[in-house]
Amino acid sequence: MKRIINILIALSLFAPAVKAQQLDSTRLAPLDSLLGEYYEAMIYEAMPTKLQECDFLIESCTDSLVKQWVATRILEHYMDNPPLMGEEAVAIYVYDKWFASEKIKIADEWLAFSAKLFVDFNRNSLLGMKAPALELLPPTGSEKIQVPEKGVPSVLYFYDTSCSKCKIASILLPQVLETVSFPVSLFLIYTGQDGDEWAEFRAAFTISNPNIKLVHCWDPEIDSDYQKQYGVLSTPKMFLVGTDGRIEGRRLEPETLAQLLGIYEQALENK
Repeated sequence: MKRIINILIALSLFAPAVKAQQLDSTRLAPLDSLLGEYYEAMIYEAMPTKLQECDFLIESCTDSLVKQWVATRILEHYMDNPPLMGEEAVAIYVYDKWFASEKIKIADEWLAFSAKLFVDFNRNSLLGMKAPALELLPPTGSEKIQVPEKGVPSVLYFYDTSCSKCKIASILLPQVLETVSFPVSLFLIYTGQDGDEWAEFRAAFTISNPNIKLVHCWDPEIDSDYQKQYGVLSTPKMFLVGTDGRIEGRRLEPETLAQLLGIYEQALENK
């Protein structure tokens, strides 16, 4: 691949710029640009190919500081909201193989902390993985609810009534689901602590589509460890779990959920 060759040439020219254990900042921008071309070229490749190419780039760096810089930039890119859903898996792979193994050290202490937090709170809910099973409480009563539901597509929507982004998503979500023509279970998982605000939200959130099963639930004591299981460090967070219990969509916006449900509908029509 031409872009990969260009990056390797740049790396070979970049190594002499390492002086007194510092990288020449004037050469960082061009190399960053080449890495940007690499990310674009690799975006639609299969995950195993992406992982192999990342390893190849990092291993191609003969200087330890250049290798550290390249590995760190790749890690940061795939941590920081990559454009394609599911690419977070690349960050976790690079972290595990190169940094957690101590083959390479993360120079920045704050990035080291952020990277470990990101990995710990995302590794259990990657695209294609079996969705972590949760036991959550209903608004009233003590009999716990099993999330997600088996054998039915499930939407898991983690939200807080005080979250401005959640308020927008909560307006759009019913619009997306009103026209769904097959059974879907929607789990509205409240992450806050204000019972009165939650009651108001439940009263206001309505969907008339009989195909949508609304399930309100929460876990005020966080006994289910849902935060770590689904990476809920902030809200909103939305997942689509398929009939086989595997995660088919993660960190979804209402618009992307609509697209995935449309693919489901087409698949059902073609059967």
